[in-house]
Amino acid sequence: MQATKGIVLRTIRYSDSRIIVSLFTEHYGMLSAAVRLPRGGRSGGRSALWQTLNVVEVSVDYRPSNDLQKISEVSISTPWIELPYHPVKASISMFLGDFLYHSLRGEGENRPLFSFLYNSLRWLDEADGGVANFHLLLMIRMTRFLGIWPGMDGYGRNMVYDMKAACFSAVLPEHGQYLEAGDAMWIPLLLKMDYSQMHRLRMTRNERWHMLDVLLRYYRLHVPSFGELQSVEILRELFS
Repeated sequence: MQATKGIVLRTIRYSDSRIIVSLFTEHYGMLSAAVRLPRGGRSGGRSALWQTLNVVEVSVDYRPSNDLQKISEVSISTPWIELPYHPVKASISMFLGDFLYHSLRGEGENRPLFSFLYNSLRWLDEADGGVANFHLLLMIRMTRFLGIWPGMDGYGRNMVYDMKAACFSAVLPEHGQYLEAGDAMWIPLLLKMDYSQMHRLRMTRNERWHMLDVLLRYYRLHVPSFGELQSVEILRELFS
């Protein structure tokens, strides 16, 4: 058994007494495990351990050839103060759990990425307002750890952004996967921001939704089997 920290991304009910949990872990990357829930009054507390974006400490009998790993012990590693309870932060957390599950499937050990995600979630939990753009910055900053960082090659005003080649272009790419100049100008703005500065990024609600769609398109182009996220429409309803 090896102890490792993990970020809970998805939980699916498997039976009355079992759930399938997907985590991004510090030592093993993505893994899934079948977890037995105790019967009776203790089951509610046990289930609460597996809430989306909880950071847990787990003991894993890790076997690379197994689709489902065996977890023998679990405890909360970092208790959140606001993340599950603050309406805006909880909604962002719901989306991020879905987004991370889709973008990290198949990701192996990547400790710099785990550290980035862990510290980002801590920042969100402790932030005092001004978090409306948080998910956009996390999405674009995470590309560096996945090797799909949007390039600034050829950057200039009134240039389009080639989404496939990940660079600016003075001509329209024939494949059609590009951003018009008005949308492309958000790329350098987001790339140079950090979380403490993002409140300075003035975006209307429509611009924020549009940039979310742009970033999801980018991930679909560069992350195999990324797929569609159901949480986007739920998030849109909550913030419309």
